[in-house]
Amino acid sequence: MKRIISILLIVASITVLFASCKPSKEKVIVSGNYTYVALEDNTAKITKYSCSDEMLVLEIPSAIDDMTVTVIGSGAFKDVQNIGAVTFPETITLIETDAFTGSSIKKAYLHRCSALTEIQEKAFAECHNLIQVDLPKNLETIGEGAFYYCDSLKVANFRGNTPNIHQFAFDACPKVKIYTKSDMMNVINFAQTYHVELSVSD
Repeated sequence: MKRIISILLIVASITVLFASCKPSKEKVIVSGNYTYVALEDNTAKITKYSCSDEMLVLEIPSAIDDMTVTVIGSGAFKDVQNIGAVTFPETITLIETDAFTGSSIKKAYLHRCSALTEIQEKAFAECHNLIQVDLPKNLETIGEGAFYYCDSLKVANFRGNTPNIHQFAFDACPKVKIYTKSDMMNVINFAQTYHVELSVSD
């Protein structure tokens, strides 16, 4: 009986090992200045941006190679130093961890991203040139340290009543001021609870 149990445990271990060694289905594709992977829903996730030219205004495309861009991947623009204002397409649904960390981005125009629901942790952390971020109406979650140590950030414009804002989302942003509407109580409560300067309009 003990021998049978041992054999079964060995078979189970081998099965787990082979399962964990399955190759990734994601195919990395380079198209112009962008590297991306095709997701299971046949949309594109940008994984890297490579361009030596200075872009005072960078417009991230809504499609690459006829594939709709829905995700800005982890580290895609990390430490990129030749971008200024960045406009995002309305197709974006997710901005992953460290997507723009340490980059030279100055303004993040996200307000057109009607499908964007989540900005993950440290997505814009340590962007020392960032002075303004315009957030979309349907945004649901801003992760921990999403704008950590953006020490030049002055304007965080909320167009929606974002329900999940991590308490450290704007940590180490001494100049930041949140702009919102009087009926956006989730945003107002966040600002008041964590002592972020607030401007409310009708």
